[in-house]
Amino acid sequence: MSREYTENLEEIATYGFESIDPDETVEVNLKDLMYVFSTLQEYQRFLHQPLHYKTLEDVHRFLGSVSGNAGFKLLHTSIHEKIQSMMPEHINDKFDNGDFDSPKLPFYCNDNR
Repeated sequence: MSREYTENLEEIATYGFESIDPDETVEVNLKDLMYVFSTLQEYQRFLHQPLHYKTLEDVHRFLGSVSGNAGFKLLHTSIHEKIQSMMPEHINDKFDNGDFDSPKLPFYCNDNR
């Protein structure tokens, strides 16, 4: 099966969003929202400056692992503990059904690049 790849990461990240009511809102815990916001800020701080990741070792050190106190644990916690609990059940159902799974893969998944 031939896969289609794209460099348009926004297209992948927002796939299926047309099915979401633009007027629907949710109420979230401020501390959890701040955790997610601060996680994204930390990724931006690291990635905005190429001098922060001159080597692959720099990237590995930043990411660490899910059991450490580095970037991957922050991201994992943000997604699986903080944001997932903020989502309404019907949206979590859409994730479970694959409604937000883009048929295209990001370019970095292409082993032939």
